[in-house]
Amino acid sequence: MLYTRMTHTEGGERDTGFIIADIVQETSPETEGGRRPTGVSGGEAVEVEVPVTRRRLTIPYKIRIVETVKTLKAEGHGSIGAFLRREGLYYSTVRKWIEQYERGELARRQDESKAKTRALQAENQRLRRKLEQVERKLKKTEAIVEIQKKLSAILSLDQTTPNDSGDEH
Repeated sequence: MLYTRMTHTEGGERDTGFIIADIVQETSPETEGGRRPTGVSGGEAVEVEVPVTRRRLTIPYKIRIVETVKTLKAEGHGSIGAFLRREGLYYSTVRKWIEQYERGELARRQDESKAKTRALQAENQRLRRKLEQVERKLKKTEAIVEIQKKLSAILSLDQTTPNDSGDEH
């Protein structure tokens, strides 16, 4: 550690001196004075490696877990906790699965949802084509109406004349 000592002399001058306190550390030369050994050989890794990917639980797996938990609960041995620890699951998660299973939501196959998605995409495409056809017809109709207006203006048919009224005297 380094301490600074400042003293004042009679003439107003400063005298700065340093006091160095040596701290005796009992460390091996490989540890470089740190708390953890940095270059020490021969030790096993202390760090635990965490899996990077998240595990995906399939519907058949969830159904199997739900049925196993129901069986264990019916037997009454109290081994549900041990089973869930072995599987790496929380009871709150399994309880949600049980509710879904009882409502029939968990029994749906993933293929059904993919089939629904494909059906919706096909219907969406069909409706887009129909919309394009209707828009083309609408443009044609608008063009015809515009032409009729211009033709009517040219021929002056939109103005009524006295001969057209039907009163001939």
